[in-house]
Amino acid sequence: MQAIDRFRSNEHGILVATDVAARGLDIPGVRTVVHYQLPHSAEVYVHRSGRTARAFTDGCSIALISSSDTSKFASLCKSFSKESFQRFPFEESYMPEVMKRLSLARQIDKIMRKDSQEKATKSWFERNAESIELMMEKDDSEDERVNNHKQKKITSMQLNKFQQELNSLLSRPLQPKSFSHRYLAGAGISPLLQHQLEELARQKLGNSVNSRDNKRRKLVVIGQDCVEPLEALRSAGHEVRMDVKEMAEKRKSMENFKRKRKEEKKRLRDQRRKQKKKLTGDNE
Repeated sequence: MQAIDRFRSNEHGILVATDVAARGLDIPGVRTVVHYQLPHSAEVYVHRSGRTARAFTDGCSIALISSSDTSKFASLCKSFSKESFQRFPFEESYMPEVMKRLSLARQIDKIMRKDSQEKATKSWFERNAESIELMMEKDDSEDERVNNHKQKKITSMQLNKFQQELNSLLSRPLQPKSFSHRYLAGAGISPLLQHQLEELARQKLGNSVNSRDNKRRKLVVIGQDCVEPLEALRSAGHEVRMDVKEMAEKRKSMENFKRKRKEEKKRLRDQRRKQKKKLTGDNE
């Protein structure tokens, strides 16, 4: 409930929820729903997407689809009789900067998760020892305790370093790779990047008129100033047609390929087993 309260109070908050939790959420003003994992059924997709565009307002639903999700996505589109969809505008030139931040976040999470697990294990042993009135003996030698203390200190310093680096990167706006602040070649500008530059120019112009109003408008799309996901989708998203029959044939071909490969592996295993059995019989 505390997470939901924080989400409600933050205009640009992000809430991570499971399908069970999302099914019962009815929070007004949710602008965007992101499907991190593609749902297994049309019903779940509808329930998830229904968290936005409440009470006759607009909303945006974005599904992250990997190559392994293609057949599942095709089935989902078939359920809604959809033969096309809008691809969300995506600027690959921003990804190197995104990956820097992601790499640091993963390292921080790994250190914190390991520390949390060690504390939980120690706490579990202490609680159970107390429940049966046993005294826990400390078998660590003096050298081991000193080494453990040194290791914890090194880990803590490393964690602080990663956190400072990540905070420093997050405090700066994302820049596309090979981005020049002085010169910009017009040939490589996508519709979304062009829209970004126009909005940025308007923002700078508006800062001299009303800085207080512009402070409320924050970065809400990667590489975008003052552009909502729905607005980005409408202005730069392009329609992608999908041949459901062709995708079904590809899926069937892939399934046949996997089945044949599995049968071939089984045949080779049986063949090796027979050869081994024959060699054992000859030796006897």
